[in-house]
Amino acid sequence: MKPIIVVIVLIVFCSITSSIFSQIAVNQSDMPVIGDTLRVSATNTVPAGYARAAMDTVWDFTALDALSQRVESYVSTSATPVIYQWIFVKLGGANLAAPSVSSDIPGLSVSQGFTFFKNSMTAYSDLGSAYTIQSLPLTAKYDNPDMLYQFPLIPGLSWSSNSSFNIDIPDLAYFGTKRIRSSLVDGWGTLTTPFGTFQTLRVKSILTIHDSVYLDSLGSGLSINRNVTEYKWLAKGMGIPVLQINEEGNVATAVYRDVYRMSAQPLSVTLGPDTAVLSGTVLTMHVSVAGGTPPYQILWSTGDTGKTITVTVQDIKTYSVWVVDAVQKFGTAQKVVSIKYPPGLSEHSSTQLQAYPNPTCGPVTFTLNETTKNAIIQVITPHGKILQIQQLFPDADDAIHADLSFLPDGIYLVRVLNRSRIYNVVIQVIH
Repeated sequence: MKPIIVVIVLIVFCSITSSIFSQIAVNQSDMPVIGDTLRVSATNTVPAGYARAAMDTVWDFTALDALSQRVESYVSTSATPVIYQWIFVKLGGANLAAPSVSSDIPGLSVSQGFTFFKNSMTAYSDLGSAYTIQSLPLTAKYDNPDMLYQFPLIPGLSWSSNSSFNIDIPDLAYFGTKRIRSSLVDGWGTLTTPFGTFQTLRVKSILTIHDSVYLDSLGSGLSINRNVTEYKWLAKGMGIPVLQINEEGNVATAVYRDVYRMSAQPLSVTLGPDTAVLSGTVLTMHVSVAGGTPPYQILWSTGDTGKTITVTVQDIKTYSVWVVDAVQKFGTAQKVVSIKYPPGLSEHSSTQLQAYPNPTCGPVTFTLNETTKNAIIQVITPHGKILQIQQLFPDADDAIHADLSFLPDGIYLVRVLNRSRIYNVVIQVIH
């Protein structure tokens, strides 16, 4: 009887082992649901071997060490503004939304930001995002959904999608993006991270992305072409990947489900205060970056890519810098460099600057006694506080137009900086 019992025990053990460590299938029920709050950690220290894939693979990522954390939450689409619901729910079929505190356009503060998803029996797709920027609701809906997963996910399954959208904010900014995604379930097996051990499917996606950004206030923009490879390990009932590794160039970053380890640190970018120097001064500017997830990609409006730039100051100019961290968070900063006069020289008198109408309820036109290519306008309170710095461009008659309707009633000093000259005029605002 004993040999028979041993055989039965072995059969049961093998059956249990096979059920624990067998291939899984991921479907609609394994995606995020309303009310989920999922903590993730991010790091740029990624162990080697992450690209390896096969059937019944063992991936060991217990060495992952978090550099930052955040919480990804999901809400009902009914919790979003009605105008968003019309575009993404009525027209797109969205049934899930994720709050967002940042926009695709760097440097613009956001309120009521959301990314919208459609979770169906056949696919889980990103439909795009919507934001309220400076009290203006903006929608960035993909012309075609960005299909993140096709169901049921099983080894060997492949799919693709081609998506784009653009945001155009008149007199402020433009952002457009195009992305092509090609995906394949290229393996399955056991994954171990600091969060635990899971039976997973591995999805590999290759993305070709083209981003265009233009800021009207700076009169400059940039285009970015990116090639990103995403590796995602998905487990039953986990909502989002238990591990995602993005590879871009020679840089790999990891985001993974985790327990609380640290407070999330937002990305902060600064260039220091505006400055004024003598014409011909050689000036070095340094960008300070804190928070986010390193490494950082840096791009200046001059085209430079390092942490510092050195310029010879010949004219009044606004310098800007864009920073992207390892998990694609944007930050930006600007610095106005003006021309100051040597001792004994004074600023041009305000009589050379004409402003009308004055008083004004908002719109105002400035004229100078010289040709103007571009100008910087500063609005200053009687106490010396600078309320606005903006780059303006003249019309065909060399007139400069501005809108001061954002100011409360009062008296203000308006300073126009044109090339190496500075002009002042006092304006009264009456609504």
